[in-house]
Amino acid sequence: MQTHHSIEAIHKVFQTNDRPVLATCEDLNDYVCKYRYVERQLNELLAWGFLKEWGIPVPDASLVTVKPEHITTEALREGARLTFFERPVFGSIYLQYAREVDNSLTALGANRNDVLKIQNRVDLLRIALFDLWTANEDRNGNNYNLLLVPIQSGKFFIHAIDHAACFNSGNVGQYTLSSLTEEDSVLSTDFCRLLYANSTVLKRDGEIVLSSFRQKSHFVQKHYRK
Repeated sequence: MQTHHSIEAIHKVFQTNDRPVLATCEDLNDYVCKYRYVERQLNELLAWGFLKEWGIPVPDASLVTVKPEHITTEALREGARLTFFERPVFGSIYLQYAREVDNSLTALGANRNDVLKIQNRVDLLRIALFDLWTANEDRNGNNYNLLLVPIQSGKFFIHAIDHAACFNSGNVGQYTLSSLTEEDSVLSTDFCRLLYANSTVLKRDGEIVLSSFRQKSHFVQKHYRK
């Protein structure tokens, strides 16, 4: 994983649970940086690595050093502390033109048409299986944690974001994971039902995803035993 450092003051504090900040780095990219709770950053890091291994689209990530002089009054007011930034923090590249998935996408009208322009709907099934496998408690019909990233000709690719709540939101390896159910996942959302209105296609793609997962699991188990 690459490392970068900030070159100017934090631009923005996002009003989500972890209050991530937006920082520009020396590579001239903006990064969404999470700084609270080391264990949640570890969850993000591990999940990002697994997502890349599975071939699921996810924003590129780096370890980012935010310099003390770049930490703004706004960030401090929102709960940041200088001590949080004494070490590199988890930063994912900011996709400026992406839009977040929410339930407005399934409503009638133009937004609904955007859903039908998604080119990688099978990745939604991969993400759902990934969430079940990692016990990700923070992706559901109320909080998708998915981006639609525009590509050519007005079409979109789904990207997965925000994985601090993987492993039951706890410390990796500290407890036995509690399994989630299909009802806890994006499989039970209107967004998934719209993408997979054809049950035959859903069954076909589901079998493809499960077959790929079994192959990867077999490889990991075989490699681990060595």
